[in-house]
Amino acid sequence: MESTDEHAMESDTDLISVLPGEVLQHILSFSRIRAIVRMRRLSRRWRRVIECLQFICLDCRDFKHWKVEKFARFVDNLLLIRSKVDLHTFQLYWFHYLPLNCNDLRKWILYAVKHNVKVLDVELDMYDKTTLPSRIFTCRSVEELSLQMGEAPDEDLEHVGLVLPDIIQLPSLKKLTLSDVEVDQLSLNQFIGRSPNLEDLHLINSATYLELIASKVLKRLTLDGFMHGPKRFTISAPHLVHFECQGCALQDVSWGEQPSLESAHIDTWGKKYDGESEFIGVLLSAKTPALFGSDVKVMLEKELPACPVFERLTTLEIGNWCLTEDFYAVLRFLQLSPRLGELTLMQKELPHAAGKGAETDAMPIDGMTFQCPLLETVIIQCSKGDDGIDKLVNVLAANGINPKKIQVTFYEDIEEMERPENRRIIEEREKELCNFEKMAKKNPEWVDESRYADSNPETDSDEYDNDYDDF
Repeated sequence: MESTDEHAMESDTDLISVLPGEVLQHILSFSRIRAIVRMRRLSRRWRRVIECLQFICLDCRDFKHWKVEKFARFVDNLLLIRSKVDLHTFQLYWFHYLPLNCNDLRKWILYAVKHNVKVLDVELDMYDKTTLPSRIFTCRSVEELSLQMGEAPDEDLEHVGLVLPDIIQLPSLKKLTLSDVEVDQLSLNQFIGRSPNLEDLHLINSATYLELIASKVLKRLTLDGFMHGPKRFTISAPHLVHFECQGCALQDVSWGEQPSLESAHIDTWGKKYDGESEFIGVLLSAKTPALFGSDVKVMLEKELPACPVFERLTTLEIGNWCLTEDFYAVLRFLQLSPRLGELTLMQKELPHAAGKGAETDAMPIDGMTFQCPLLETVIIQCSKGDDGIDKLVNVLAANGINPKKIQVTFYEDIEEMERPENRRIIEEREKELCNFEKMAKKNPEWVDESRYADSNPETDSDEYDNDYDDF
């Protein structure tokens, strides 16, 4: 317990440190980890706060020009100065041309697991896919788990993705993101069956030999990347409210217990669509669907003619096929969407499509009309030189949409606008890091975090050595 006099003395020059510990930890979660380490020198209060650090967020962009070995020593010593208190978040982003040492990574992750981490977020460029500690997947405290492992090093030819252990039991898990991880039916069943609170599931280039995704509690599902194994799989998640599907063909997705989705983002390029899954039924309650791809177009043409009204739909994004040649799906959607307020139409990019997929002959639109009294904004995205855009504008105007509400934007301009913004973000981060380096040199009284990188923690490594048996 800190004395009142000590607290008052330190608060004369440091008003932030008198805040409650929970507030300080929240503030530190947004701070650069190298700055946090230096703050230990400010006062005894700050030293105790840092030694109980709840959020460890390591981003290689904050360690520019550091060698991998120096970074590893920094992390080792950072963990050694922490008190034996629980850890809320351990986050590691490593996008370096040199991979981290596998033993170091295992050691850090096991430290987080042993300290009851709630959020474990690891994103790497390269990693030996078979050497993560199995105790990650039996951690009783973890609520959010994200493993995005990137491509394996050239010498790792055995596995495409990270191989999961035989036993998976995460009783507190609420959100799971796996990228480049080999998820088969057995492991998925364990994730879902032994994580009773799992509501958010993201599989990115990870699904392998799946036949069924079944959950009574799942609310958000993302499937990104092509499936390996059986051509068709079934989703049975009656409480699903958001669904994203990119890469795998719509033809391969069928529904068991159909949910009432509130939002969806589907962008697929299958070879055909036979209509067996009755896909449109899961979209009837959606407020904000985004539907792209050639087999989506075929699905809409097959199922929209007999479809009831979309009573809740307010925002619609649709396209990535040749709208100027076949506008039927869009017009039919507008006929069924009386509450639509915002519409985005994406014409297939020129000079070539994003991919080839299912196609049908153009559907007739003669005599088709619609009424969308709440429609305020129409955005048409297309390539420069696309002569058919006037047709879209004329059709919309002919149905009472004020041409002033129609905005035509070009993909080339969008890309041009995004480029300087992305550059600005990078430059600002570089400038911030440069200013931090200059300030550190001008304030030698600060504790130099290089001490944590240059010291050798081998004498304190017993805590880790005893844990290798658990791998």
